[in-house]
This record gives sequence, C-alpha cells and structure tokens, in this order.
Amino acid sequence: MGETTIFLRDLIRDVDIGIHDHEIGNPQSLRFDLEVSISGSEPPMQDDINHVLDYEYLLESLENAIGEGRFSLLESLGSRILENLMTPPQVTTARVQIIKLDILEESGTLGCQMTRVR
Repeated sequence: MGETTIFLRDLIRDVDIGIHDHEIGNPQSLRFDLEVSISGSEPPMQDDINHVLDYEYLLESLENAIGEGRFSLLESLGSRILENLMTPPQVTTARVQIIKLDILEESGTLGCQMTRVR
C-alpha cells in the first residue's frame, strides 16, 4: 500500500504577523515547511502531471493564506494554511511548520508546527 509525501521546505516570506505593538505593520521573516501525505506509493497511471497531486498547490495554499489579511498568531495562520492543504480529497495528512526568523538574538528558533489528519 504505502504512502506518498510531497513537501515544500525552507520557503521564506515576509509577513505582517504578531500581537505586540512593535510587530504590527512591521513584516517579519517567516520560514515555512509544508508537507502533505496521500495513500499509496504506486507509480502514476501515466507519467503526466494530471495523474498526481501537483505540488505547486503547496505554494498556492501558502500564498492564498498569507494574502487573506493580517494574522496575529502563527497558530491562526498555520490553521488557515492547513485548511488549504487539506482541500484535495486524496490528502490524508497535512503538516505546516512556521518559524519566526528574526525573534531571538541568540541561537535558537521560535515557531509552531501543526498537523491535520483526515
């Protein structure tokens, strides 16, 4: 049976997000990792994009969510991205990780990871 996972990793976008006064109106660099799984790992019926889940939709899912307006919380943005990622009926699991790149002066990262399962 198996499983196929497609992903988009290390995509950086400047996004107006946050709850603090100094964050509002000042876009922050966020790194996005998106991943979706579908059942099966068999080869497509034909070697043609129309017979697989086109992974360009991963980028579209992200861009559409960002374009909807300002979010205060990473969790709100992540949830909206997950809704978009779960749109194709063959998707069984979707995962998004969002990391704020400009927050900590020392080493380390802050962010959230969310998973949705059908």
